[in-house]
Amino acid sequence: RQVHISTYLYRIINNLSPSNCMNKFKYVSGGSRNSNKCNLYIPKSKSLKNFNYLGAKCWNSLPTDLREIEDVKRFSKVYKNRLMASIIDKPNYCENNIFSEFHELPALAEI
Repeated sequence: RQVHISTYLYRIINNLSPSNCMNKFKYVSGGSRNSNKCNLYIPKSKSLKNFNYLGAKCWNSLPTDLREIEDVKRFSKVYKNRLMASIIDKPNYCENNIFSEFHELPALAEI
């Protein structure tokens, strides 16, 4: 699920999907500490299953080097490989099916 949401957001942010999709997301702007990382505003959500909420939260959890990949297929492949590598390296990893929680990827230098 995490890979699919991130790949879809990658397509939206890089104008590879219909324009009406991008209108659902807003960048953090102004003097915010996150504005230089191109983070998305996370709207409030009562159910935590809202796509706007999940998409923004998932995108914001991505490392900057992943966001800067220029090809959607390469983005998806690199993301899957890094996600699997980080899970395999954790001996106490347990599957979590909570919609609003995402597995954090380590920085590229840590792999």
